[in-house]
Amino acid sequence: MFRAMLTAAFAVCAVAGCGSSDKPASAVATETAAPADNGPVALAPRRGAPQSIVMQVNQDALIKAVERVRITKKKGESPYDQAGADLNSDGRAKALVLFTGPDWCSPQGCTLVVFEPGDVGYKPVSQIIGVKAPVAAGPSSNAGWRDLIVKTGGNKAVRLQFTSGGYPANAAGQPDASADAAQAEVLIPAPGSQTAAAAAPTPGEPAPR
Repeated sequence: MFRAMLTAAFAVCAVAGCGSSDKPASAVATETAAPADNGPVALAPRRGAPQSIVMQVNQDALIKAVERVRITKKKGESPYDQAGADLNSDGRAKALVLFTGPDWCSPQGCTLVVFEPGDVGYKPVSQIIGVKAPVAAGPSSNAGWRDLIVKTGGNKAVRLQFTSGGYPANAAGQPDASADAAQAEVLIPAPGSQTAAAAAPTPGEPAPR
């Protein structure tokens, strides 16, 4: 039931964001005489839907980062779902990777790894177990990073909040996030869902710094 509600809510939000017809104020009407001192004229701020945080990731760099994590954790190769998003508003894509292979999953969920671009490729900043898709960015932030909303265990929606140590290591026991679902942006959709916000790779994209 959560999957259907979450997917439907995010689809409505996506349509609302894309269908906005607001235009930024870029000029002042010429029919009004300019101020005598020719000083600056204040323009009205733009109003519109929240901007998407989805970004493209460097696929070559991410593949290498995923392999390093696999070797470090001494786990087998695994399929995975991925997305790129600017989770901390620094203008750089963070990579979210949800491993779905048997070595990475339990009845409670699978392992989600959040990477950030470093000096050489991507480096993991958080590894969270017990995660099920969809994985979404919530409307709130903590310590400068957007909350993540995921499913866990019995399909319960929970909120993962960033701290100085990263996101929680286990999704189980985290605060309920059902109330935030309608305002969240889906990053990794549920299996079979068409609400995919993950960025497609761009051939030749520069490696993250």
